[in-house]
Formats: sequence, C-alpha cells, structure tokens
Amino acid sequence: MKYQISDQELDRRVGHMRAHMEQQNLEGLVVFGATRTFYLSGFHHLATERPVVLVVPLQGELALLVPHLEEENIPVRNPNIKEMKVYREYPGLKHPMVYLAELLGDKGLAESRLGVDSSGWGGGMGYRGPDLSEVVPKATLVNVRDVIDDMRAVKSAEEIELIRLSAMFGNVTHGFLQDHIEPGAAEVDVAQRASRDGTAFMIKALPEDWEPYGRSEGAHASFTSGPKTAFNHRRAGGRRLKPGDVILTYAGAEVGGYTSELERTLMIEPLTDDHRKYFDLEVQAQDVAFDAIRPGARMCDVEKAVNAFLEENGLYDLTRTHIGHAIGIEGHEGPFLDLGDQTEIQVGFCLTVEPCLFLPGFAGFRHSDTVVVTEDGIDMITYYPRDIESLTIPA
Repeated sequence: MKYQISDQELDRRVGHMRAHMEQQNLEGLVVFGATRTFYLSGFHHLATERPVVLVVPLQGELALLVPHLEEENIPVRNPNIKEMKVYREYPGLKHPMVYLAELLGDKGLAESRLGVDSSGWGGGMGYRGPDLSEVVPKATLVNVRDVIDDMRAVKSAEEIELIRLSAMFGNVTHGFLQDHIEPGAAEVDVAQRASRDGTAFMIKALPEDWEPYGRSEGAHASFTSGPKTAFNHRRAGGRRLKPGDVILTYAGAEVGGYTSELERTLMIEPLTDDHRKYFDLEVQAQDVAFDAIRPGARMCDVEKAVNAFLEENGLYDLTRTHIGHAIGIEGHEGPFLDLGDQTEIQVGFCLTVEPCLFLPGFAGFRHSDTVVVTEDGIDMITYYPRDIESLTIPA
C-alpha cells in the first residue's frame, strides 16, 4: 500500500517547474509557502516564526533553509534533499533571511532572475523580517505562485490514490460516528470517540512507520447539531442530542499529506415534512452540481447551474457559500466552484461538491463529497450513503 508520494513523482514536479523556469529565463526558484515546499520537495513542516525556504536552481541539487531543530529530520525523512543551510533559531543574532541570502550566494543565484511565490516569509506567530528583495537587492524577482498552484490543481495518479485512501478512512470513520450518535449523547464526546475509532482502524491498516503530517493525529470526525446547524462552521461542543435534531457531520483523514472531505446531513427521528423537504432539495442541488462538472466547462458554470435550480425552487436566499472547491494537500485549494472563477475544468481536478441550505431557527442541510474529474464527468471518491433512509437515526 502506497501512503506517500514517491521520489519519482517529486522529480516530475521539479522537472515541470524547471521547464517553466527555462522558458521564462529564470535561473532559480525561491519557495516560501509551506504547502508549495512540500509539493515540490516532499519536506513537510509546520509554518511558524522560523522560516523554511526551498531553493530550486535551474540545474543542480535542491536546497533548504531550515532551523537547527529540523536539520536531523531531513536525512531521515527526505534523503532526496542533499543541501541545507542551517540557522540556529529565530530571530537569532543573525536573521534567518540573511542566511537565505548566503544560501543564494552559495548557489550563484544572489544576482539572478528568480521565480518566487512570495515576497518573503509569512509564517506568522510573531515573525518579523525583511523581504527577499532587501537581502538580495541585485536579484530580479518574478512571481510564479500561480504557476505552482495551477500545477497542483491537476492531480497525478499518485495523488488521486492518496486522496482515495483518505476517503476510505473518512468513510469508515463516518460509520463509527453514525454508530455513536444517539439522543442524550454530547456532541464532542461522540466526535472524539469516532475519531479515536477511525484512527485505530488506520493504525491496523497502515504500516508501522506511518506517521501523520501536520497537526492531524489520523482520522477526524466532528459535527454540529440542532439549531446550530443553521450557522456555518460551528463546532462540536457540550450540546446533547435530542429527538428531531438535524446533524451536520464531517469525517476525513490525512494520508501522505493529502486529505478528502465527507459531510452528511443526518437526522434523529421523528422527522417532519420540513426535514424531508429540505433534505431532498439539498440532495437534488448536489445532483445538479455533479451533472454540471465535466472537462471543458468552467468552474463558475457549476454554481450557475445550481443557482438556477435554487432560484427555480425559491431557495437561493437560503444559501451562504459557493458550491465547492479543489482539495488535496490543503482542505481548501483553488480553483473554486464559484461564480467568479472562470477556470476551465480539467481531467484530474479533485473537487468538493457541497451546496447547502441554511434555515435560521430550524436547521442547515448539506452533503459534501469529494470527486475527481474524468474524461466522462466525475468519479465519486467518497461513497457514504446519501439517501434519507440511511442517514436517519432512531430516537
């Protein structure tokens, strides 16, 4: 079972960027973004006040600027990275950006034409420091952020397999979540139990050297319930479940740095006519979105199709968000299923599809599925049941 990106895939990505660099007469690439650094090098880190910067020359070895605390990780976890410039700590007696200038000088790039994804480090957490242009003033900087992100939007076969694996664990975890839901149970208790069960399943299924990236500890489940569901992005808390509750769920798992998204509308008996009405309309809206996603269409076309359905049924005022977004290394990536996004849909896009309805004082209704765009339309990566019978909890 493959659970991380191969060195061959990383080489392909760097090769693609070097082809672009050659076309644009760029002698090097300086990458500040943690996600883009991971994408091009396989080195994962949590962005903090300590800068971690990837340098990609047109020819030769990749190099990383890293704090001392990361130095020993690289030969073990990323043997493909042969060169490092190490600083002791931030802010240090000599600022990390000065070390970066020295690294570029060592690579013969301090006065070169360089592609960059940002003007400098933006890790937050109290960081302050100079822009790249201040420490290498003779270099010419060209923004290539969107070139990298456009490449990331079209997922490779290896990426799709990792997202499928994530979705499989997410589906299993959601099953645990639904099994634990019952009237009287506290939201956060149910969510934590399901997360633990899902992670235990991952431990059994994956090799012993599996280790999650980032702040994730494996599988994760969460939900909100009752009138709270009419407000977006509420979290599981101390509320106890009651008969007649609508429940908006989430389940997912990070595998090899990649994630998926599975969300469902569950309901606890007894159900009213409004429960059934709005559940059915939300599922129909998602079906409209599925039908509109195809190669050659634009991302905005999907929201236009869903909005036409919503307006026809007098529902548009119940919406709060666009229809979905790309997903992969990050839970939200571009492009977006949004009226303002003119991006042409391509084979290999991985997208969430999640039209939603919010009725203040009553409930919210949303399914979210992860799909991959194929030559013929879409392939559903998440596969948890979507019908009302499967998602109704006995009181």
